[in-house]
Amino acid sequence: MSDLTVELSGSYREQGRQHGEALAQIIQEIVEETVTWDKYEKMDRVEWVMELLQANLQHLAPGVLDEMHGIAEGSGVEFRDILGLNVVADIGQAQKFCTAMGWADTPDGPIIGKTNDIGQNKEKYHHPFRRKSGDGLPAIWATWPGTVWTNCFVNAEGLAFGGASLGMEARNEAGISSNCMLRVIMDRCGTVDKMIALCEEIPVMHHPAHNVYCDTQGNLVTVELTPEGTYVCQGPGQSYTRATNHFCPGPYEGRNSGEQRHIENSKRRFANLQRLAESLPHTVESMLQVVQDHAEEGQICQHGNADMWSSTAYIAIPSQRRMLIGRGQPCEAEFFELAL
Repeated sequence: MSDLTVELSGSYREQGRQHGEALAQIIQEIVEETVTWDKYEKMDRVEWVMELLQANLQHLAPGVLDEMHGIAEGSGVEFRDILGLNVVADIGQAQKFCTAMGWADTPDGPIIGKTNDIGQNKEKYHHPFRRKSGDGLPAIWATWPGTVWTNCFVNAEGLAFGGASLGMEARNEAGISSNCMLRVIMDRCGTVDKMIALCEEIPVMHHPAHNVYCDTQGNLVTVELTPEGTYVCQGPGQSYTRATNHFCPGPYEGRNSGEQRHIENSKRRFANLQRLAESLPHTVESMLQVVQDHAEEGQICQHGNADMWSSTAYIAIPSQRRMLIGRGQPCEAEFFELAL
């Protein structure tokens, strides 16, 4: 499976063109499935949001915008559709799924485990990339073809990320897409402290996130990234942190939007992550058990629970600059290694 990896180098625009050329057919399919303009009733509002996000990216993160242009050129998909794909979560209310866990004290240093819960048969939405040189820090990551996002990453300076989505009825018109923000962090930050400083400097527009970060200095935190600000809700100094799809105690507690069944599912997974962290040895092998977990209450590998399906899992091991990726249902997937 490691032959799936797309190798990127050069300027941001060149990286985008390489990405687009390598995955043109898949990008076209994902755009057709995801950027369904006819579902929006107020297109003037959608166009306004897209124009605002494009302008904010040009001001705050021009490199990722250049990369989007490159993806459009390489794939033959119109730039408007590539932009729409990249900011789709900020145009409307995105799904609030996925799970992440961090352990600070494994024999391999801090590690992160993560599942994506976007639906059945969505393997093509989780593609591995590697950049050894060019704009941005060298890194390995996986994300949706056609996007400048990252679902999980490890960069050359040893910062790693895995996260989950949140929901909040708020918008910051000075912000950029939160999914694009994850790539900005990967490209610019080598430590947890630098990540926090960058999040305080660059706001996100709409789609909030519950993100776990660790670095090779031993730091592990969970951050609530919102249009109203950034809050470190767990860590540093804890042996484990976790992230599901509701806000922790703190300034945003209770601000969850969306269906109650999804919030209750999130709380059960959050409790199960605590049980797993406190009962399993903190090792890479045990983190694989976490992402494949089928507990009666709050199972992490989801099979239709509240209409949630786990479609890929990751283990990030920053001290070794490598990740393990299992595309498909985590309990059945064959994991392969992606190393920098």
